[in-house]
Amino acid sequence: MKVLYFSVVKERIKKGEEELDFKGTVSELRFVLSQRYPELKDLLERIKFAVNEEYVGDDYELKGDERVALIPPVSGG
Repeated sequence: MKVLYFSVVKERIKKGEEELDFKGTVSELRFVLSQRYPELKDLLERIKFAVNEEYVGDDYELKGDERVALIPPVSGG
Protein backbone atom coordinates (compact mmCIF):
# COMPACT_ATOMS: atom_id res chain seq x y z
CA MET A 1 0.00 0.00 0.00
CA LYS A 2 1.05 3.58 -0.49
CA VAL A 3 1.00 5.64 2.69
CA LEU A 4 0.89 9.43 2.32
CA TYR A 5 2.05 11.78 5.06
CA PHE A 6 1.09 15.45 5.41
CA SER A 7 1.83 18.51 7.51
CA VAL A 8 3.45 17.90 10.91
CA VAL A 9 3.67 14.13 10.25
CA LYS A 10 5.68 14.74 7.09
CA GLU A 11 7.91 17.21 8.93
CA ARG A 12 8.64 14.81 11.80
CA ILE A 13 9.51 11.74 9.75
CA LYS A 14 11.10 13.63 6.84
CA LYS A 15 9.10 11.89 4.10
CA GLY A 16 5.90 12.52 2.22
CA GLU A 17 5.07 8.94 1.29
CA GLU A 18 6.24 5.36 1.38
CA GLU A 19 5.23 1.88 0.30
CA LEU A 20 4.30 -0.52 3.12
CA ASP A 21 3.55 -4.22 2.92
CA PHE A 22 0.62 -4.31 5.35
CA LYS A 23 -2.77 -5.98 5.70
CA GLY A 24 -5.00 -5.49 8.73
CA THR A 25 -7.15 -2.86 10.38
CA VAL A 26 -6.47 0.86 10.55
CA SER A 27 -6.04 0.40 14.30
CA GLU A 28 -3.30 -2.17 13.68
CA LEU A 29 -1.65 0.14 11.15
CA ARG A 30 -1.76 2.94 13.73
CA PHE A 31 0.15 0.64 16.13
CA VAL A 32 2.69 -0.40 13.47
CA LEU A 33 3.36 3.24 12.63
CA SER A 34 3.81 4.12 16.31
CA GLN A 35 6.48 1.41 16.56
CA ARG A 36 8.14 2.43 13.31
CA TYR A 37 8.05 6.16 14.08
CA PRO A 38 8.20 6.79 17.85
CA GLU A 39 8.26 10.52 17.14
CA LEU A 40 4.60 10.24 16.04
CA LYS A 41 3.25 8.49 19.16
CA ASP A 42 1.74 11.67 20.60
CA LEU A 43 -0.03 12.45 17.30
CA LEU A 44 -1.24 9.06 16.16
CA GLU A 45 -4.24 8.95 18.50
CA ARG A 46 -5.63 12.12 16.92
CA ILE A 47 -4.73 11.46 13.28
CA LYS A 48 -7.56 10.67 10.86
CA PHE A 49 -7.00 8.00 8.23
CA ALA A 50 -8.34 8.26 4.69
CA VAL A 51 -8.33 5.26 2.38
CA ASN A 52 -8.60 5.96 -1.32
CA GLU A 53 -9.66 9.53 -0.44
CA GLU A 54 -12.45 8.58 2.02
CA TYR A 55 -12.22 8.85 5.79
CA VAL A 56 -12.43 5.49 7.57
CA GLY A 57 -12.64 4.29 11.16
CA ASP A 58 -10.15 2.23 13.13
CA ASP A 59 -11.98 -1.03 12.35
CA TYR A 60 -11.64 -0.57 8.57
CA GLU A 61 -9.89 -3.61 7.06
CA LEU A 62 -6.97 -2.78 4.77
CA LYS A 63 -6.22 -5.26 1.98
CA GLY A 64 -2.77 -3.92 1.13
CA ASP A 65 -3.38 -2.27 -2.24
CA GLU A 66 -4.87 1.02 -1.06
CA ARG A 67 -3.66 4.62 -0.86
CA VAL A 68 -3.76 5.54 2.82
CA ALA A 69 -3.41 9.17 3.88
CA LEU A 70 -2.67 10.25 7.44
CA ILE A 71 -4.45 13.52 8.12
CA PRO A 72 -3.14 15.25 11.25
CA PRO A 73 -5.34 17.55 13.34
CA VAL A 74 -5.41 21.13 12.12
CA SER A 75 -5.43 24.11 14.43
CA GLY A 76 -6.55 27.51 13.31
CA GLY A 77 -5.80 30.91 14.61
